[in-house]
Amino acid sequence: MSIIKYLKYKINYITLVFILIAIIDIYLISLRSLENRYIELVYINMFALVIAIGFFTLDYLRWKYKYSNIFNCIEEGSSIEEYLINGDSFEEEIIREIIKNLKKESEIELSKYKNATKDLDEYISKWIHEIKIPISALNIITERLDSPEDSISIKNETEKMNFLVNSILYGSRSTNLFDDVFINKVNLDDLVKKSIKNNAFLLIKNNLDVELKDLNYEVYTDIKCILYSFDQIINNAIKYSKERGKIEFNAKSEENCVVLSIKDYGIGISKEDVSRVFDKGFTGSNGRERVYKSTGMGLYFSKNIMDKLGHKVEVSSEKNVYTEFRIFFYNISDYFV
Repeated sequence: MSIIKYLKYKINYITLVFILIAIIDIYLISLRSLENRYIELVYINMFALVIAIGFFTLDYLRWKYKYSNIFNCIEEGSSIEEYLINGDSFEEEIIREIIKNLKKESEIELSKYKNATKDLDEYISKWIHEIKIPISALNIITERLDSPEDSISIKNETEKMNFLVNSILYGSRSTNLFDDVFINKVNLDDLVKKSIKNNAFLLIKNNLDVELKDLNYEVYTDIKCILYSFDQIINNAIKYSKERGKIEFNAKSEENCVVLSIKDYGIGISKEDVSRVFDKGFTGSNGRERVYKSTGMGLYFSKNIMDKLGHKVEVSSEKNVYTEFRIFFYNISDYFV
């Protein structure tokens, strides 16, 4: 809080001081009591200004002591709760009441938002469980078709539908502080194989080989949420694969963590797009040019989920060579720091 802000705040009082000095000067000059002694009038004016400056200086120091913390909070955008005014002046009472009213209004709005979001999340969850029933039924019906080509085509579309339905479920959860997250000790090899099984049909249909290396590690994570992230990465690898492509899963132990590498040898990502793959709605040149149209939301949701699970994720790529995602699973002690 600078003295310039204070002077702007006190500009009316400062103007009043100068007006009073000018009125007194005019009055004394009109009485001719200081005729031929105008130097004394200058001294009187200087004396009055010194008193005024001293008064405003002391008032500024008092003002700064009382309100500097609040002004700093406002300028820095930090919480104002810990700097609530405790004085008894009229201004301080007004500030307290304003803060209380604003806090009350924000709590009401936040409560409305939380309730609306919770209702929407519950509705989405129920809708997804309902829609999965006809999707499963459709998969069963396709197996009874006489034409293998038709059966494969319909199966392909139902798998896409099932993937999109799961994306809706976990996408909605990733934007909220959902409660059903359970960090458990699980085997990384089992997790990867489960995700591969989830995507088995599309992997086989697109002729992608899968290679597993050194995955026998115990890690701490939420099974459902991390499987969604794995599925998103595998699905992206399928979308942007080359003919007879390959996906490699490899893990290694580093200090305080296990790092899982998911590497495909598809069309890769442009250098200028690598740093933006987790941005909301970002599709890049790959998402616009391929048969599979990307929404740019899958990796965004996955990043949100992994952030909430405490898993760091990195991506590297070379155009037309490879794309690699590295996911860090930290030790259980890091969750209680």
